[in-house]
Amino acid sequence: MKKTEPTAEDLEAVAKCRLFAGCDGEELKNFLEESGVTVSVFSGGQKIPRERRADCWGIVLTGSVRIYSGAEGGGEMLLNVVGAGEPFDIASLAGCLENPVMSEAKTAGKCRIAFIGAMEPLVLMKRYPRVAARVMTFLCGRIGFLSRKIHTLSRGSAERRLADYLLGEFTSDGGKPRVAVRSCAELADRLNLSRASLYRALGMLEESGCISRRGKVIELLDTEALQGV
Repeated sequence: MKKTEPTAEDLEAVAKCRLFAGCDGEELKNFLEESGVTVSVFSGGQKIPRERRADCWGIVLTGSVRIYSGAEGGGEMLLNVVGAGEPFDIASLAGCLENPVMSEAKTAGKCRIAFIGAMEPLVLMKRYPRVAARVMTFLCGRIGFLSRKIHTLSRGSAERRLADYLLGEFTSDGGKPRVAVRSCAELADRLNLSRASLYRALGMLEESGCISRRGKVIELLDTEALQGV
């Protein structure tokens, strides 16, 4: 990990984060100056130290960060992939500094991250209500996401987990509903399955006519049938 001063390009990238939608340039500048912002560069597969994340929140500027469950003595389970322009560790900004960081964060390839200090977060939220509103919206979305994930991972069979995931993640864009996956290895991590179990589940759903696969795209042919898997 290498710390650097934020460049003009870094600050432009920070400004595009969804948490600052609706903020004018002067408001954002004041917020960043008051809360503090530094930039760190990571190599691929590098763990972001928990102590670095404990009192600040991050915005991925380039690359991506994978968030894993951090249970002691257990295997890692992929919880989320945070791409460029997306925030993570937002709980600190919402005033949860007394809570320890429970997850692990690792970079996927070379990654540049802006870390924004969260000292006196409640004061900041009162002073910048538009940011506070965006933070609340983001946190509500994360609660919903994690609730769906818990539901999926507790539903039993590999086919049920895969079906729930596809039903929760598909997009249609005017055509057939579909889900694009980066790789089967990553999808298996998301569902807490072995690759062999995932391949069997994909094969069974294909044979039953629920889905079809074209490269890295999974098309949902029968959503009603998927709900009943």
